[in-house]
Amino acid sequence: MLGGKPGFVLLRGDNVYANCDMPIPSRQALLKKRDAWLGDIDPAHLFHRLFDVIPGVYFFAKNRRGELMFLSQNNREICHLDDEAAVIGLTDFDLNPADMARSYVQDDARIYATGEPLLNRVELWFDRLGMPDWFVVNKMPIRSRSGKIIGVMGFSQSYEGRAQLLQPFHSIAKAVNHLRQHYAQNVSIDELARLSGLSERQLQRKFKDAFGVGPQQFLIKTRLLAACNALRETQRGMADIAYDCGFSDQSALARDFRRHMGMTPSQFRARESGANA
Repeated sequence: MLGGKPGFVLLRGDNVYANCDMPIPSRQALLKKRDAWLGDIDPAHLFHRLFDVIPGVYFFAKNRRGELMFLSQNNREICHLDDEAAVIGLTDFDLNPADMARSYVQDDARIYATGEPLLNRVELWFDRLGMPDWFVVNKMPIRSRSGKIIGVMGFSQSYEGRAQLLQPFHSIAKAVNHLRQHYAQNVSIDELARLSGLSERQLQRKFKDAFGVGPQQFLIKTRLLAACNALRETQRGMADIAYDCGFSDQSALARDFRRHMGMTPSQFRARESGANA
């Protein structure tokens, strides 16, 4: 308190100002100063570099045409791209199975249409070993100085230990855990709804809010993740893998695998064998 009136002390440079007795620059002048400083930064050394040193966080940025402009180092390692310049111009379809790429593009279209960020979405991405898994994804629009959306930026984090903190995950956590533990069995929507204390309609809605798909599609993708792991880590036959992962037969595994992964199980196994050779 100074002179019996509320006040504050502000340090600016070597000067100390009390009770706002200084000629504080206008907001416009302060923003201009910041923008001038930003303009001096080499684009190769912008803030995206921070994501290269944060474990388990994968950053990306792409333009309005869906072409990548930036990809964090750990993402580039997954894609076997040593040079950051090699990333520029690639699209989701160049780096991911068609089904996954379409999902990413649909998310981007939603951001362009609404101008709103897409936060805490759970999607299938590839981990550091190149295996598909569930990740928590956050995406935001990139705007030009005129306010026009000129791209999308975002980052993903491993699902484990992260999704449990999110809403609406809490209300379906028991159903999700049940599916992840019992994916090889016949699981009914009615059973999942009872576990969650929800109606089947509420369960469907909350799954779509959290994962972008209903519980049945979540189950299929969870089975596919298990199949990917079996194809990579074992030499078991396709029929045995199909049965162990909950598919009705080898044909069902092949059909869903091609639809969601963009290749056959045999092609996936051959690719993984070549990568590990």
